[in-house]
Amino acid sequence: MSKKLISIILSCVLVLSLALVGVIGVSAAIDTDGRYVPSEGTETHRLYFAMPDSWKSEKFNANDAGAYWWSGTDSGASIDGTSTGAAWPGYKIQVADADANLFYVDIPTDVPNVIFNNFLNGGERKTDEAGNVTFQYGEEQFKAAKQTVDILCQYYSEGDNEYYDNILDGDFWAQAQEAFDGNDKTFFGNFADNFFEDPDWGISMNFNNMIYVTDPNKLSVNEISGKETYGGEFYFYYGLNEETGKYEYGPLPNYDMAKEAGLVQTVDKNAKPTDPATADEPTKPTDNGNNTNPTKSTVPTAGQNPTSSANAVSTADTAKNADNSAVQTGATTAAAVLAVLLVAGGAVLYTRKRFE
Repeated sequence: MSKKLISIILSCVLVLSLALVGVIGVSAAIDTDGRYVPSEGTETHRLYFAMPDSWKSEKFNANDAGAYWWSGTDSGASIDGTSTGAAWPGYKIQVADADANLFYVDIPTDVPNVIFNNFLNGGERKTDEAGNVTFQYGEEQFKAAKQTVDILCQYYSEGDNEYYDNILDGDFWAQAQEAFDGNDKTFFGNFADNFFEDPDWGISMNFNNMIYVTDPNKLSVNEISGKETYGGEFYFYYGLNEETGKYEYGPLPNYDMAKEAGLVQTVDKNAKPTDPATADEPTKPTDNGNNTNPTKSTVPTAGQNPTSSANAVSTADTAKNADNSAVQTGATTAAAVLAVLLVAGGAVLYTRKRFE
């Protein structure tokens, strides 16, 4: 009888230990400042984000940038709770320059789409049958929460993006192909590693070390959620100009070429948003604002409406650790399982003594 009881308990301990390994192994890491760190062994590329100063809110302590993605490694929590990442508004991301509102995230390369935001959950807006509007956390917080549209963030090929298709009088991809095939890589500047040839779509570029800049004039209002979303574009990020003290970016990988063509711009955190009354036509909930080829298998359609905070269900615990090391999301769950293991271990010892 005692041997059977001990066997059952040991089996339970084994199952729980495997569960603990699973919880730790698949979760993203959060550093001591609560910011996203990729899971161990995850292949990433770095995306910069220039957050407008108007997105900050002193009242709601919204001073950080966040990033949310709903598929790929470390993706946000889904409706069925199967994902292990952070729920909306996603992960707080790293600071490149706080004074310039310049942020970055080392995002897994298998993530096809991302939404940048001001790391504030505005909650839901609901309208009942009588037309009465209510807000989950109040109207003021709802309006203070800012976000981009759904952004394609893996790579562009010709036909994916009208801006790059039309740059250099429509010759951007041809020049990139010529540089890729030839010995002269001057066109690529410091971004040669961003360009590759996709077997299906031809010459392509990923966004490693590029910067997403919102366009104040590309403001849309989601017709269902009522949320304001901002469009923008990825640009080649040239870094800090030591002479001017400004961060620069442009649409050409070669800085000198962009400078000569008058295409270099500076990061402006004070760019003002447009008036919602003059905004673009309301967008569909899953409209990502890109002219993206929907047949690309690397850019799957989201299974949920990622722009709605109501669709995200948190399964993660992002509490800060006392030291400077990163902690896993789901750490509370892991601690609970560990506690169960310790209790179970004690039960085994007690049972052995009790029945010996």
